[in-house]
Amino acid sequence: MAKRHVENAVVHAIPAAPWRVAGFPAGAAVQVLSDDPASGALTGVLSLPEGFSSAGVALACSADLQLFLLAGELRIGDARLAAGGYCFHPAGSVAGDWECTTAVRALLIVGSRPGFAAIGAGAGVRARDPRTIPAMDTWALQWIDPLAASDPSTPYRTGVMVKMLREDRETGSTTHLAGLMPGWFMPGLEVHPVTEENYCLSGDVHIGMVGDGPGYTMTEGVYLCRPRGIAHGPILSKNGNVNFCYTHGRLGIDYREDPRSDALIRDHLRGYPWR
Repeated sequence: MAKRHVENAVVHAIPAAPWRVAGFPAGAAVQVLSDDPASGALTGVLSLPEGFSSAGVALACSADLQLFLLAGELRIGDARLAAGGYCFHPAGSVAGDWECTTAVRALLIVGSRPGFAAIGAGAGVRARDPRTIPAMDTWALQWIDPLAASDPSTPYRTGVMVKMLREDRETGSTTHLAGLMPGWFMPGLEVHPVTEENYCLSGDVHIGMVGDGPGYTMTEGVYLCRPRGIAHGPILSKNGNVNFCYTHGRLGIDYREDPRSDALIRDHLRGYPWR
């Protein structure tokens, strides 16, 4: 199985529920954006209260774990994360103890059903994996060519760029930020060979159609998890945009012409408000 297909989910409308995970301190809550009940994989927004702590106990997660901080400050071991910070801890590797001096909200991605163990307390727990990214300040990264994260069948129009956070050399999956300049658009519909997940951090990005139905405009806090093979587009932004993106393999893009594309682009750019 795979994560549930989700379109146009608004995180602010999703109630938070306690995140009860074996070995993890009480007090955490999560707004589930998409999950896979079979494997336990999950994407959501994790909330930790001010003063949250593992009481000095270093923890290792049994699943691949990614965090992107939306607000607050979090320390994991000797790594400190603030808003815009990112970390990746491979399954079984020791991350360290957790402590929050402020309330924290973070995008959370776990690759399977998680459980936490104290260092040395469980079989399979190992020292820090060389693939670990303890703390990355994404503000300090350069915007680079989008071909670093994708393989389009048609050259991109100027005005799209990415910040690479992580690439899995075995699967080709990437975690990256995608930025669009105001007024950017790409005509036609696109189809991917892999599942894509997108969370809008700022601005707006419009998807003209999804499958055979109408599309929608992503704004801050809107999320999608789209399985491979679903045609969607055209993609455009009136005011500019930054999305957090996670792909379940190398993001190939097969562009297909569609006679409705030009009208959808024109109508949105002329009718959507300037911000």
